[in-house]
Amino acid sequence: MILIAWLPVNARVLQGTKLGPILFLVMINDLKGISHGTDIWKFVDDISASERLVRNGSSDIQSNLDSITSRSSENFMKLNSMKCEEMRVCFLRETPELLPLVINGQILELVHSHKVLGLIIQSNLKWNNHINSVVSKASKRLYILRVLRQSGVPAEDLGTLYYALVRSLLEYCCVVWHHALPSYLADELERVQKRALGIILPGIQRSA
Repeated sequence: MILIAWLPVNARVLQGTKLGPILFLVMINDLKGISHGTDIWKFVDDISASERLVRNGSSDIQSNLDSITSRSSENFMKLNSMKCEEMRVCFLRETPELLPLVINGQILELVHSHKVLGLIIQSNLKWNNHINSVVSKASKRLYILRVLRQSGVPAEDLGTLYYALVRSLLEYCCVVWHHALPSYLADELERVQKRALGIILPGIQRSA
């Protein structure tokens, strides 16, 4: 007969462990939106809250943040206000005046873009920042293909590496942004892929 007893966790869980996300989900799984019109998205230790306001409407997001902060303290967790940001999306001619959001007495920084799970979202709902970031990272990874090509790695293996290291980066979350991508940003992505093709198969004539 095996007896199972509950034991307290008196230390932090190391990042990268399989048990870490499970323990954290146990702590935050019942965290829900507080008021009507507020949505909360949770992914491991990342929480995003949004609120939809009608014209001349009043905001309840601060009371929701206060409730989340209180609940976190009750569960022996503390929100890091230095890592929390506020972003507003508004297309009205006259932007409404809203009070700044506060967590633990710290006013949150008002930003024009925010990175959520690797996706950079702008307050104007354009994708310039995200595409520029992706193109920059993908261009740096092309160096790996060049070094391997010079070392005699076959084109087939280089193609596999391209799919794993470069194309996976270029297409990350494409179902979210690709339908709203202007042609000049799509061309930026296409140029990276043409450069990769020139490295893997240098004999193929590429269009400019």
